[in-house]
Formats: sequence, C-alpha cells, structure tokens
Amino acid sequence: MSRSGGGFGYILAIVVVVILLLLSVRAWKNAAPAAAQALKPGAPVTFSDHGQPEAAQALRSGNLPDMKKMGKNTDDHIKEINQAAKGQD
Repeated sequence: MSRSGGGFGYILAIVVVVILLLLSVRAWKNAAPAAAQALKPGAPVTFSDHGQPEAAQALRSGNLPDMKKMGKNTDDHIKEINQAAKGQD
C-alpha cells in the first residue's frame, strides 16, 4: 500500500533551510565590514608581518622583488644549505 507523505518532512526541510539561511546571513554580516573596507579606494591597508617586519614593509611600499631575484635568492640559499650539509658529513 502506498501511503501519502505527511507534512512533517516538509516542515523539517523548511526549518533546515531557514537555519542555513540564518547562519549564512550571520557569516555574511561578520565578513561584510572587512570586504567593504578592502574595496574602498585609497583605504589604508594593514599587513601582519608574522615576525618579518621587512616583508610587511615591502608590501606596504610596493617594493617587492621580481621573480628572477627571488629565484636567485632561493638558489643561493639552497647552495648554502648544501654546503652546510657537506660540512656535517
């Protein structure tokens, strides 16, 4: 026998959708001020230096090294590590 579905499933689905919408609105309200601040032209930009003040300063000034210089610095660092590793043997 086929039984027609009750209204409980539909009500439960609506409640779940409403809860998800409320959570998404709450998350949007938390993120919206930061997003609005980031979109303002000429707004001051703050950077966390994460223990490297020279990196934050380079970001603020827009004075970032080019990819060739970064590659050379990485290659030099690898050479230094390899030399130090040979000294340990």
